[in-house]
Amino acid sequence: MAYKIELRPLAAFEIIEAYDWYEQQSPGLGAALLNELDIFYNTLLANPYIYSYYDKPVREGRLNRFPYQVVYEVFDTAIVIYSIFMAKQDPRSKRTM
Repeated sequence: MAYKIELRPLAAFEIIEAYDWYEQQSPGLGAALLNELDIFYNTLLANPYIYSYYDKPVREGRLNRFPYQVVYEVFDTAIVIYSIFMAKQDPRSKRTM
């Protein structure tokens, strides 16, 4: 089945915040984060059920290089990304809708 990735507005905002922060730390590091997200998205598109449940039916997976978790849900034709969550934050503040 062919899926498409849908970013919720708050998840897109979190990506922009993370990108800006990493670019301030070292130019090019924000682009590396975006590349890591692309790799993650391609993994999801190939097999959206690869990562475990966070709170059924919501799942989460970790980026390899950066300390971020991607919180998402799989629907019939879409994978909805709810949050790009920094692993060092309080887990109770994860967005799932």
